[in-house]
This record gives sequence, C-alpha cells and structure tokens, in this order.
Amino acid sequence: MGFCWTEQHIPVGFFILRKLPLKSRKEHSIMKHKGMMQWLSAMLVLLLNWNQCIAAYGITVLPPEDLQVIDPEHLGQLFIHWTLPASLEKLTNCSVRFQLQYFDTYEDRWATIRTTDRSYSAQFDLEKEVHVRVHTLLRGPCVNGAEIQSHGVEAVLKPPDKGSTGSKIKSLSCVFYQKEYMECTWEKGEDEPIHPRYHLFYWHRGMEQTMECADYILTNGARTGCSFPWDSLLEFTEFNICVNGSSAEGHDLRPAYFTLQIQNHVKPASIETLSLEAQPNGHFHLEWAPSEGKISDICLEYEVESRQKNVVGDLLHRNVTRETTFTSLSMNQSRTNCFRVRSRVHQFCADSSIWSEWSHPSCLPEIRELSILLCVLASSVITLLFLALCLWSIMGQLKICGGKKHTFYLPYKPKGDFSVSPMGGNGGYV
Repeated sequence: MGFCWTEQHIPVGFFILRKLPLKSRKEHSIMKHKGMMQWLSAMLVLLLNWNQCIAAYGITVLPPEDLQVIDPEHLGQLFIHWTLPASLEKLTNCSVRFQLQYFDTYEDRWATIRTTDRSYSAQFDLEKEVHVRVHTLLRGPCVNGAEIQSHGVEAVLKPPDKGSTGSKIKSLSCVFYQKEYMECTWEKGEDEPIHPRYHLFYWHRGMEQTMECADYILTNGARTGCSFPWDSLLEFTEFNICVNGSSAEGHDLRPAYFTLQIQNHVKPASIETLSLEAQPNGHFHLEWAPSEGKISDICLEYEVESRQKNVVGDLLHRNVTRETTFTSLSMNQSRTNCFRVRSRVHQFCADSSIWSEWSHPSCLPEIRELSILLCVLASSVITLLFLALCLWSIMGQLKICGGKKHTFYLPYKPKGDFSVSPMGGNGGYV
C-alpha cells in the first residue's frame, strides 16, 4: 500500500531555507542544494503513489469482465476475449485501454500488450499451462488527468491429460527441401506401445481448419513422418503441428505439439558442376552455378572448402561468400589442390537454415608426381624397345639344329683350301 502526499509531507527545509541567517555564500549554496534534493525526492514518491492518491480521493476502476481463453483447434493459436466493465460503458470523458499479460513459454517470460481492443490472438504451447491476465487502464479528466490501473483478472488453461508421458514422441525434425516439399520425421517415445498408429495434424494462418497429413512416411510399415507438398505450406507464419495417436489396444498416446517457421528449415540442393582453373600467378579460380529449386539466388550464401595435400598432412581452408566465383590465395601448384562447395539461405532471408550437401570435389593433380610418372613410363618403354631390338638381333643370328633343344651351330667358313684331290692326281700326298 502506498500513501498520498499532502502539504504536511512536503520537506519543510525547502521553505525554511530562506529564513535562516546566511553565514556565508558557500553555506547558503549547500543548504539550498539539500532542500532541492528533498523536494525532488518528495515529488518522486508522489508520482510513484499517484494511483493510491486517486483511490484515496474515491476514484477507482474495475477490471475487465468475462475473460475467456478459447481454443479454436488451431493447435496452439488461442483466442483471448474479455468485455468492458459495466461501470465504464457510459463513460465519455475518459479513454479506456487494456493491458494484457500472458506467460510466453517459448521465451520463458511474461509478454505485455496494451490495446484498445477487447480480444487478442497469441501462440501458446498446449503441452504447458496457459496463464493470461488483463487490467483496465483509465485516463482522462475523470481521474484528474492521470492514468490509473485496475487490479488484474486472470484465466488459466490446463493441458489435456491424455496418455502416459512416455507415450509422447520425443522430437520432430523438419527439412524444407529446395522450398519444393517438406519432410517431418519423429522419434518414438520411451514407452511406445506395441503397434502404435500415429496421426499428424497441421494448421497455419492460410488454412480455414486443421488438416491431417495426406502422405505419411512409412518405415517397416509404421508411420514415422509426413511429407508436405509445396502448395500446403506457408512461410513467415506459425506452422503448427500436433502428433498424437493410439495403441492397438485402443489407448490414447499423449499428444505432442510443435510450432515452427518453415523458412528456417530450408535445405538447398547440392551444387552439381564446378569449373576449376589454375592461373599463372599461382592462384586457382573456381566457378559454379546455384542449385536448382525455388530458392532465390539473392538469398543464398556459399562455403568454399579448399584442401591442399601435403607431405605432413592436408591443409584445409574454408571461406564463406555470396558470389558464385572464388579465387584462392597463392597456393602451391606443385601439389594436388581440391575444392568443393555447399550452400544455405543467409541470415537476411531466414533466422536459420540448413547447409546443403557438399558438391563433388574438383581437383588439379600434382605436377611433380605427374612428371615423375611420365618419366618412369618413358624410361620403361625405351628399355622394353631396346630389349626387343637386342632379342630380335640375336634371334636373327641363331639357328636351331635338327630340332634338338639347346643345340646350335654357328655359321663357319674356314680360311684357305682344304679340298681333297682325286686319287692319282698330281695333287696327292707324297
């Protein structure tokens, strides 16, 4: 409780100051300063307790009436409605506003809105309690030009109590591929019953009513996710999802609620082609084309990975750019240099995004090892040719005799005349 300042509460030192004898100019200045500080303190307390002062004079304001929290089955988008207090319906010389407060479980804090409307729509996590509080604000001549606030009226909405806690799915992972279709998959709960049958429902502001998934993802015959076509999605608004279900025995599974902004789950397609050239100055120039899909080129950024093989180990560098070309710093062209690229939606088009898969690497081989390999191949070819010529020359001079193995006759022609004359000839032996 506060109190209301009257004339008897005003610091008397501020008025008595003029009646005191002035011993010196310095003493007068100090006393005047103290009196001013007391006066300012009094005014501050008065302002802070102005509402209580008005109430002390009999001016009060009532809180709103008939506060309701309505669930239109939009999976977390709730409608809050209240009415004007009956005592203020015929009020003409004051303005009326309302202060709405609700606990935001996503931000873990109270959110405050001041409005002249009598309704408001907000997003809530239906797995937790919903707390709403509304005050009436009155301002104008009827309250002596001030603004006073009523005490609050509150409403609480409890989550549905269905199924055991362990029967609820653990998590939901959604990927918006190339902005063409989205897949959401979930993990089963800790206490998943035998042969459960899951159902996924979704809603966004572009829909008149909640819809069930039309294309479930099946794993071993069981539902483990949902595929959404492009025309069923809406960006930059709450996309609400609820996954519930039942067991084969007919027991309900605890529902799980999720709210996401689908533009924050975009994953581009991988880049298909890279063009890599070595420049005379020792640089490498890389070019590529943006991945195909519905993503605007101005919303994409790229990460270029350059890898240089070294005797000690690979040297790895990564650079982020919004261009579709990249020129590396001076690199050793005598070694193998490989490049690959991936893309994502940058921060000016979404709060978060998912990197695409890496492109296939594009490499330029090591020049030194290639030269050595060519030299070895050339030497081998020359050696084989020389051996073939030698073998051909030897085979031309060798003759195989009588078909006997390992028997060879060398062609021989003796010098001189060793012919024998006929018997009785002059050429006979003596």
